[in-house]
Amino acid sequence: MKNPSTMMFSRNIAQIGSAMGAFALVAAVGVVAPSGAATVRPSSTSHSSLTSNAVKKVAFKAVYSGNLTFLLTSVASTSTAASVTSVTGKGTATDLGTGSSKLTGTGNVPATAASDGFHFTGTGKLIGAGSTLTLRIKSSSGAAPENAAGTVSISGTAIVASGTGKLKGATGTLKFSGSFAISNDGVSGTQSQAFTSKLSGTLTIK
Repeated sequence: MKNPSTMMFSRNIAQIGSAMGAFALVAAVGVVAPSGAATVRPSSTSHSSLTSNAVKKVAFKAVYSGNLTFLLTSVASTSTAASVTSVTGKGTATDLGTGSSKLTGTGNVPATAASDGFHFTGTGKLIGAGSTLTLRIKSSSGAAPENAAGTVSISGTAIVASGTGKLKGATGTLKFSGSFAISNDGVSGTQSQAFTSKLSGTLTIK
């Protein structure tokens, strides 16, 4: 006859072994929650969310013409400053909707000698059918006739500060170039002249 303590020890070992086997089976197959119990499932990123978060690159081009109003101020005999009080134009631009779009803006030209060229600072907005781009001039350079009527040329880069509509969240840098006339009616006073401009670059849309 077996010792009772020995029998009890064997029974406990068998129970532990049975429990370990059940635990291994559950681990291999997966935990089955009782009916009505909450289950925790691993999170996953759907294809649609990946698509919506994708970065889109858009080649942007625009051409505008219109009217530019500016105030010339004599600083010295060979130096003038300018305040661009209004820029308004119409043209076409990619991704600003169908049909024509509008250009508006303002700016300043710090006093420099005409022979040294000038640097234009300012902001602008491109407005289309349901979408807009707000721009800020990063750098520019230009040349104007000295004490004479003629054509002023300017070029530089503009930073895309913001966008709306289908261009919401747009960022990037656009190159621009343009020209406008200037009349020989003194170095001081307000003039309103025709202008043309072109912009091009790549927009990043998130």
